[in-house]
Amino acid sequence: NTSPHPLLIPEHPCPLAKSMSSILPFTPPVVKRLLGWKKSANGSSGAGGGGEQNGQEEKWCEKAVKSLVKKLKKTGQLDELEKAITTQNRNTKCVTIPR
Repeated sequence: NTSPHPLLIPEHPCPLAKSMSSILPFTPPVVKRLLGWKKSANGSSGAGGGGEQNGQEEKWCEKAVKSLVKKLKKTGQLDELEKAITTQNRNTKCVTIPR
């Protein structure tokens, strides 16, 4: 399959639009950073194989992280979550997720 990724915009003058592979219209930088830490089903980091099912899983993951980010912004805990994930430090504050 040599066709370009269907979500890329090859003729768009903006270089960022060419690299955007997000399924949802706009993905905030914090969501992209947190998705970069996602573990696959086999335990490895990052995105796994291809296929339609993987695309649906990626879309679901992105929506879930967006929802989590929205909730944690309201409570002011988003920075603490990102700190805990990126530093892999057990001594960070507890992050509670509101319903």
